[in-house]
Amino acid sequence: MTSFYEKSIKDTELGPYFTHELGDDITDQDWIDHIELLADFWLAKILGEDTYYGNFVGAHVKMPRIKESSFIQWLHLFSETTDEVYTPDVAKIFKKRAGQLMQEFKTSKKKI
Repeated sequence: MTSFYEKSIKDTELGPYFTHELGDDITDQDWIDHIELLADFWLAKILGEDTYYGNFVGAHVKMPRIKESSFIQWLHLFSETTDEVYTPDVAKIFKKRAGQLMQEFKTSKKKI
């Protein structure tokens, strides 16, 4: 997660979203809490562990500035990072689930 967010805050498309919400210091407690929350989220989504109790889509879908290109760039950076961190089989699982989540976001954004 940390590697993905380090890339994201430097990215011209995604960086403004993250720095607006959490600042630009990834060592700040808000960032640490966010990364831990997302680690729990991915454990729940990939491994089926009962670790995440938030509303992932709801927390993001109401952000009015998110554009289609942002979803595409998020998936690109996420996929790139999983390829760097995990074996090909594990990365494939993460990328498939990330693509599904991107579609959920896009569908939810259209309903608002």
